[in-house]
Amino acid sequence: MKTEDINNHFGDMDLFLMDLILKGKVPEDARVLDIGCGEGRNGIYFIRNGYVYHGWDNDPSRLKLLEYLAQTLESHRATFKEADLRAADTSQTFDLIICSRMLHFADSIEDFQLMWQKLNSILAPGGVVYITMDSAVDNTLAKPLGEGKFEFPDTKIRFALTNPLYEEMKKGFEEIEPLRTLVHHDERAQSFLVLRKF
Repeated sequence: MKTEDINNHFGDMDLFLMDLILKGKVPEDARVLDIGCGEGRNGIYFIRNGYVYHGWDNDPSRLKLLEYLAQTLESHRATFKEADLRAADTSQTFDLIICSRMLHFADSIEDFQLMWQKLNSILAPGGVVYITMDSAVDNTLAKPLGEGKFEFPDTKIRFALTNPLYEEMKKGFEEIEPLRTLVHHDERAQSFLVLRKF
């Protein structure tokens, strides 16, 4: 397969999410929820391959672009909704939840816990959650400001994952991939979490 074919197939997907797919850890009949889907960076593969795909975002203009793309791919199993995780309808559950670079917008530890509880409530038993978020795990880059917020060398202030927070998140879950944390040019750190619900 040529590089161009790979790009067309997977789009601009997170590499660790692609790794999960290539390892066979995402069943072909999985119901997928992409929270903070944006213009579909992580959704293209699932839309193109006929998954039941739900894209949520709070930016309607981005959702319209992704919906148009789904139409060009003749997908009839993709739906899109302007939604906030905090107010999620818990009547439907999903087998894979993608939450890429969204949870670090939490306003406080309490706000983060609310989002995590909501996410947990819509993840089916045996379901997998893939999360990326800014991180203060095992690094000294970030300056703690309280309430889960950290200031990073890039001067931005964001909520960040910590070791104690990760231990709390793992309750009721198993790691199916080790926690990975990448440092970006001594400016910020980002963690990648992959957990399966018991």
